[in-house]
Amino acid sequence: MKAPEMTNELKNDLKALKMRASMDPKRFYKKNDRDGFPKYFQIGTIVDNPADFYHSRIPKKQRKRTIVEELLADSEFRRYNRRKYSEIMAEKAANAAGKKFRKKKKFRN
Repeated sequence: MKAPEMTNELKNDLKALKMRASMDPKRFYKKNDRDGFPKYFQIGTIVDNPADFYHSRIPKKQRKRTIVEELLADSEFRRYNRRKYSEIMAEKAANAAGKKFRKKKKFRN
């Protein structure tokens, strides 16, 4: 197997695969023990079965080129990320507001 050329699209897809545990809160993934990207890997394309034309087929308008584009087009994923981001920012703002009025302690020597 040859090492593929690392483009920005491939790097973004590998980052998305690495962080897949944070994408879906109800699904468990094992911890990723690799620090960097793999040197050797292959990218495949799923070929549709003609028997599934009406049931489990994705229309051509909804097909995307990369995993990142698919995630950005997914409305549930975007809604979940927006909600989690607002929760984190509200928590940070609450912590910052509490530190604002804290009394500074002097050191005793």
